[in-house]
Amino acid sequence: MGLLDKAGGVGDDNKKIAKAVPKAAVVGSVKAKPVMAKAVKAKAVKAKAVKAQPAKAAKAKTTRAKRARPVGLTDEYEVASDLNRRISWLVNFLVNFGVLFAAIFISLSDTGIVTTILYATGLGVIIINVIIIPMKFNRNLGQFVSRTKFVKGDGSNPFFIHGLFVNSIGILALVGFIMIFTQFSNLSETDNTIPIVMVSSGALFVILWFIDRFLRNGSEMNQGIFDLMFTAYLVKYTPTEDEKASGIWARLENMGNFGDQLMKKTEERRAKKSSSKANDATPNESADEA
Repeated sequence: MGLLDKAGGVGDDNKKIAKAVPKAAVVGSVKAKPVMAKAVKAKAVKAKAVKAQPAKAAKAKTTRAKRARPVGLTDEYEVASDLNRRISWLVNFLVNFGVLFAAIFISLSDTGIVTTILYATGLGVIIINVIIIPMKFNRNLGQFVSRTKFVKGDGSNPFFIHGLFVNSIGILALVGFIMIFTQFSNLSETDNTIPIVMVSSGALFVILWFIDRFLRNGSEMNQGIFDLMFTAYLVKYTPTEDEKASGIWARLENMGNFGDQLMKKTEERRAKKSSSKANDATPNESADEA
């Protein structure tokens, strides 16, 4: 009996130990949960404090308003045709170089006539047609005859330097060719600083003219290098009733009648050629069918 009692006592002690361990674990877990909850709450309070701090106001950047630039030409203007451009080029060529070529021809023929006045007159005509008239009327003589004008995309006149560059690029190319032709043989001399400068400048003028022609032929609006720089377009232009004036301007505008007649005759010739070609083609087709 004594052994059985001891065995039962040992079992009771084990049960007490087993019961005591879960209670201790439960007490430890209960105590740990409030501690963790307090830590989470502390972190949340710190986060709120961080959010509560006012953010530094960023400095407002002052942006300049960009000027509106026209993308294309408005619908009220029509781009000048190739015939308008040819008439303008022909008139400007005759006006700018007519007197000058006459002076050169007379000086080469050695007729004894004093050609200094002719050279001065030719230079004066070039200055008037290239600089003075475009600065006053925004058009040169060739544009008056062909009834054309350079305008920007919004219809306003381009900066006057544009007209100066456009009107003088052909003259500069001719001067550059003359400079290369006259000074190229002097490059072999010992003191050849001036020939090098002259040839280099002349080559620059000629290359600039070729670049202008290349861009003009590849552009949808027939714009050259300076037209692209100043966003200018050569358009057909007829002054309105409000723009008509008297005096020199009226006389220059009347020169457009000659251009209109020339364009009309040219178009009639083209129509006759096209009709004659069509008539020549029809007999050949009928003969082939036969």
